[in-house]
Amino acid sequence: MNIISEQQKYDPWEAKQDITNIKITLHCSRYWMLSEWECENMSFPFWRIYHSRTGKSYVKYKEKEVRLESDCLIIIPPYTSFSSRIKNNHEISNESIKGVRISYGNDIEYYKSIGLCDQYFVHFNLGYPFDKVKFDIYQVELGDYWQSQIKLIEEERLTYQNTIDFHANIKISALILFALQSLPSTAWETSVIDNRIFDVMKYIDKNLSGELTNSKLSSIANLATNAFARLFRENLKCSVQQYIQKKRVESAIILLHYSEIEIEEISFKCGFYDRAHFAKFFKKHTGLAPSNYRKKIRGL
Repeated sequence: MNIISEQQKYDPWEAKQDITNIKITLHCSRYWMLSEWECENMSFPFWRIYHSRTGKSYVKYKEKEVRLESDCLIIIPPYTSFSSRIKNNHEISNESIKGVRISYGNDIEYYKSIGLCDQYFVHFNLGYPFDKVKFDIYQVELGDYWQSQIKLIEEERLTYQNTIDFHANIKISALILFALQSLPSTAWETSVIDNRIFDVMKYIDKNLSGELTNSKLSSIANLATNAFARLFRENLKCSVQQYIQKKRVESAIILLHYSEIEIEEISFKCGFYDRAHFAKFFKKHTGLAPSNYRKKIRGL
């Protein structure tokens, strides 16, 4: 009897594969009706996808303005500063978002008939380096299959507004991957990061609440502390601690948007010594104290 090795059963190929893994962190997925969407300088550390069937809303980046329509998705990379408006409101004198949360599909036609605009949106992150894409508004054409899939997702968001279970997450993640693979290859900024620095970056992402000293991180990279600091700056054009501060603030921004966690707790979860330390660096990066930032995004 011929017996093959366990390795051959596992993978009969001898050559190892260099695999790039992708992790989607989904923040929200919602469907509602808008009467006003007049916003300037929207820039956040996460991706956005938009879809609408009415053709009444627009997004703009620099001089490029795009209308949301049923046969396309709009995908916007992190930190792209864009504006938005509803049809006929060509000049934004005052920022305003007004909408209606709907529970039943039958309501949609009624709200459309009185001039409201439907909107489906998704916010998510991929992590470094996949969140690093050239700033722009990207349009993705939709065939019949994806239009039907989006309709299913939208109907689920109406029925289960505050719950995204395993099967719903699969549908939304599939839509995200479809949108991402539709981006032009020229959109991705393909800077090469030393594998030792990349390993440290992954460690930082998973341990933002911990003590992240140069000495500790240099041991992960298996380098002397000074050599590690030089190599990190060469790869990312900033110091180790500047990068850590930026990642901690980004994490705090996402928690302020998508959680009810108290600011004191956010400060510790993101690795700041206390609320005062958190406020100092948050204001340095965003221009607002954390409490004022939360009030602003909630329209308070």
